[in-house]
Amino acid sequence: MESQHQKWVNLSYLLAAVLLGYIVFSVAGKVVAAYDLETRVRNVELILRGASVGVGALLFIGLYRNQQANQFMNEVVVELSRVVWPPQKDTTSSTFIVIIMVLVSGLFLALLDYTWVQLMKWIL
Repeated sequence: MESQHQKWVNLSYLLAAVLLGYIVFSVAGKVVAAYDLETRVRNVELILRGASVGVGALLFIGLYRNQQANQFMNEVVVELSRVVWPPQKDTTSSTFIVIIMVLVSGLFLALLDYTWVQLMKWIL
């Protein structure tokens, strides 16, 4: 069942496969360095790259062929298309308010900390 959102679903599968391939490559590189396999195995870098691409390809193919995963991801894309995003003006004003409140809270906590330290110095 091909959905109108299938290209976005496939793109998400591709991104997940690339991410997994990168993680496998990074972890395997650490293992190779820890056990000094560069000196023992010829073309270990080529093997790592091939294994990483293979794991990523297996994930992509597995997700692409899985009907339940496709149905779930299509529903996710449909729900995301229904989201009403706030206008830029609202986002900017909300961000400004959050920054101001963080600064005020930080100053208040700094004042409490300073007071507490001075009190402890006076007591001790």
